[in-house]
Amino acid sequence: MMKFASILVLFFNLVSANDEKSNINFTGIEYPISYTSEVSEKTYILYQTPLSEKIDSSFNAIAVQGLVSDKNVSFELWIPQEEDPDTKEVKYSIINGVSKIYPNGRFWCRFDLSLKIEKFKFVVINNGVKSDKFKITIYEIQTANLFKKKDQKDSKIEIDKGLSLPDPLPFKLIRRAEWGAKSPTSSYTQHTPLKITIHNTAGNYPTTLEDAITEIQVIQEYHQEAKGWIDIGYHFLIDPLGDIFEGRPILVIGAHVANKNTDNVGISIMGNYHPPVNNDLTQKTIDSIITLVKHIKDKYKISKTNFFGHRDLAETDCPGDNIYSKMSYLKAKIFDEKEDSVIVDVDLGNEELNNKIIKSIYNW
Repeated sequence: MMKFASILVLFFNLVSANDEKSNINFTGIEYPISYTSEVSEKTYILYQTPLSEKIDSSFNAIAVQGLVSDKNVSFELWIPQEEDPDTKEVKYSIINGVSKIYPNGRFWCRFDLSLKIEKFKFVVINNGVKSDKFKITIYEIQTANLFKKKDQKDSKIEIDKGLSLPDPLPFKLIRRAEWGAKSPTSSYTQHTPLKITIHNTAGNYPTTLEDAITEIQVIQEYHQEAKGWIDIGYHFLIDPLGDIFEGRPILVIGAHVANKNTDNVGISIMGNYHPPVNNDLTQKTIDSIITLVKHIKDKYKISKTNFFGHRDLAETDCPGDNIYSKMSYLKAKIFDEKEDSVIVDVDLGNEELNNKIIKSIYNW
């Protein structure tokens, strides 16, 4: 019985520890989708996508995340049913989503589906928007496969500290407890770090530590509640200020490259670094990538050939052109450059020993 339970946990971890899928296509629209609408007392629909292109994959939920300028909205999924032969008007069935909007406007929502659908519209409804303009940015609309499981809100899974990157560290790591991480919803599956993959979150670009903490909380909740993963997908996240955050413990399988998560450490840079949005890749972020990856590759003996951008392993734009163009530079700084020599003043009474030490230090 215990063996079967262990297999079941392993199966759930593997199927739920998947990479973010490709965004659903809407003809003529690029991600991130940005729209501003005029608002009046009569405005009911604030925004609606065109009808999506046909979706062939198997899924039982739609996950969405983005940013809104006003919290007084709700989200709906409109599924086309039939067309009136006389008026040519399409009738829709409506599904209400489970959602959360944060104080800064970041939101996620999930639509659970009981039947297979091929096309839909994502619709934003006015619930009392207070300004005369409403803005929305949609970072992601994707399919998801959620597996029904017991409500675990009252249970807390303790994380073995031995699974995390151990101290001492040559940099400040903002641990899970410090940014307010939620407990995983199920037990992790352990692995051995052999590869490192760089991503971008393709989402909000935080400009303060407070914004970055909110952003990582949004990402974790989106991954857990909208995508059904057991925890945030990445092992580490880095913000534009160079702050390094701990995601999943490094010694457990993450969810960041489809079918290639085992033994693969996922590091994601907060922001969007691909056209049409090209956030500034700051020097502080670059320095933190170098520092973090150097430490990981030294500790776990990871080779240069096992350092990737996400697009090296999958059909995706991630980590964005802006970051990917720096991969050769990052590889050279991390794997090729030796540590600079440190000049040490040696002052010993024994002149012969003094000379031997100096010769040893400077290879004379």
